[in-house]
Amino acid sequence: MFDPKSDLKRHPALGEEALREIMSLVSSGFTDRGLSRFSEAGHFLKALELILSSERPLIITGFFVVEAGAAETDGPMGAAVLGRALKALGKRALIATDWRCRGVAEAASFALKGPKVFIASKPKHILRFDPDLLVFIERPGRARDGRYYNMRGFDITDVTDPLDDALSFAEDFLFKVRSLGIGDGGNEAGMGNFLQKLALSASEFGRCLSVVKSDGAIACDVSNWGCYGLVALLSCLLKEDLLHDEGEELHMMLAMLDAGAVDGKTLERSPFVDGLPLSASQVVISRLRELIQKYIEEGRRGGELSE
Repeated sequence: MFDPKSDLKRHPALGEEALREIMSLVSSGFTDRGLSRFSEAGHFLKALELILSSERPLIITGFFVVEAGAAETDGPMGAAVLGRALKALGKRALIATDWRCRGVAEAASFALKGPKVFIASKPKHILRFDPDLLVFIERPGRARDGRYYNMRGFDITDVTDPLDDALSFAEDFLFKVRSLGIGDGGNEAGMGNFLQKLALSASEFGRCLSVVKSDGAIACDVSNWGCYGLVALLSCLLKEDLLHDEGEELHMMLAMLDAGAVDGKTLERSPFVDGLPLSASQVVISRLRELIQKYIEEGRRGGELSE
């Protein structure tokens, strides 16, 4: 089985340089939200370890914007991209969300020919798929008071099914399942790993922050981008292009908007993610693809020289 740590030891220049360049694109502090400043190379390596050692990853996404009465654009696209990549690696990847976000999540994954999307409203619904890894992507996580909040401070408990409780439910019933969180604000499931640092640096959001921890967590500028960066790193290390392209990003966005998605920041039904135009995401994808091609080509040349 592929071991990212061992692979990096065998190819340190490739690993370290790829990590640095990818993180500079997806976890640079570009959005000035604060969380991505805590991103470390080790977090991406841990994510690789969790993903590549799993056989039945279940991706959980969907963030309902209560003020707009619709699911947001951040999350489902990343879930579809990561899910499709995991399927390509032979894993039994599935996506789960709640009924409020189902249409948007389905639209994104269908547009990309990604994994099937299932509805779940309770922790036991998540575990019925017998996953060995839960990947939370831009999914609300409980705060210290047991409630759910968005980053505007609104209590969204009434419109949030407690899918993050699958972790404690699994522990209580001795299910062997690991977890990975991908988020950009700190109020998402799995971001409890950064709770102390965030509480000290952004005390105004203290009551909104999630206490739900994960075995591995990726802090990024935009949750979708965190997924794209992870897939890009997988591509570089495995010498296989697993990332989508700019046209597929547009296709997903249009499909989600048709399904009623809104931008989580502007609250408008428009081609934006966290207040950024679609073009910003397409630039990130384009640069990630350049890196993938660069390292795949370098890998091929290295293989030719070693023969």
